[in-house]
Amino acid sequence: MAQPLKARIEAVLFLTGRALTITEIAEKLEEPSDAVEEALLELINDYSCREDSSLEIDDTDGYILQVKEEYESVVNKMVPVELSIGALRTLSAIALHAPLLQSQLIEVRGAAAYDHIKELLLHKLISKRRKDRSFILNVTPKFYEYFKLTGDKEELKEMIRHLPPEPEPATPSEPVFEDAVESVESL
Repeated sequence: MAQPLKARIEAVLFLTGRALTITEIAEKLEEPSDAVEEALLELINDYSCREDSSLEIDDTDGYILQVKEEYESVVNKMVPVELSIGALRTLSAIALHAPLLQSQLIEVRGAAAYDHIKELLLHKLISKRRKDRSFILNVTPKFYEYFKLTGDKEELKEMIRHLPPEPEPATPSEPVFEDAVESVESL
């Protein structure tokens, strides 16, 4: 028995996790683009008619199956936090030296730590409270829960040793503009 095209498109959108064009979907399913487009429009209509569904197909930059905006708070509680290496290093510095003055952290981690602090606060992995002209930073219970830690600083130190090194900042190359001007002038 042949599988319905709409159901196969739904499966592709569910598994891919990124926006796909009609051409990409057609290639994956080995179906003509016009048939995929027609079935996809029917599927979009099906989702929009479901009043009790938390899912929708967004067509902003291709087609993607996603959770409706009003249900994001439910999903965000379950999705793991994705942190950059820099934010992880900032978080580890806070965890190892907590409570830590923000000004001390900035001295060690540099100005980029301000953005890391915002990110960590957003994910509720750290807390921040005013102390004189600076702030005191500390890890939260969510930090320990997320990393499945008992609160032992030795356990934190071991975790930090296994972080990959931060990428080196890009160094500006030799000025190409002057070479280009000399090449044009020699013409």
